[in-house]
Amino acid sequence: MELVRLPSMPDRAAALAALEEIFFLSTLRTNFASPEDRAAFFRTWTGWYVESAPDDVWFAVDSDGTILGYLTGCKDSAGATDLARIIPKYEVFADRFAAFPAHLHVNVRPGHRDRGVGRILVDHFAEDCRADGLPGVHLVTGVFARNVAFYQRAGFIEATQRGPLLFLGRRLR
Repeated sequence: MELVRLPSMPDRAAALAALEEIFFLSTLRTNFASPEDRAAFFRTWTGWYVESAPDDVWFAVDSDGTILGYLTGCKDSAGATDLARIIPKYEVFADRFAAFPAHLHVNVRPGHRDRGVGRILVDHFAEDCRADGLPGVHLVTGVFARNVAFYQRAGFIEATQRGPLLFLGRRLR
């Protein structure tokens, strides 16, 4: 398996199509009022990263070229003011951004989960952030989401709960 940034993918269109496929195989939302509603939902959660932070969009690519998973990241959560207007409840944990300025989203293709792909993507992004001198990385999930244990095993142990949302931070220094 190889990790490749979006700008280095040999076929950007195919990579983005795989990202979309894996996204919809991973999301809990399955009903949409229209194709436009579905496309808007996808843009909300991935569009900014692809357009504004393509160097922080990583793909896990199998030796046969299959895209096994992806990570979208942002190394400056506080400075990404556009995200606050796009992603619902983005600023709920803004007071934690100084200690954990980077954030990520990761999804792995069904059939390839529980094989270390997600952990490799997360660890790679965390190391990239550490190399840039960032003190921490975070994510936000649901308090009872099935991914909480995965992230805790990956070192995201600084937790803050606000309503149904759970902030998980990983220190990098």
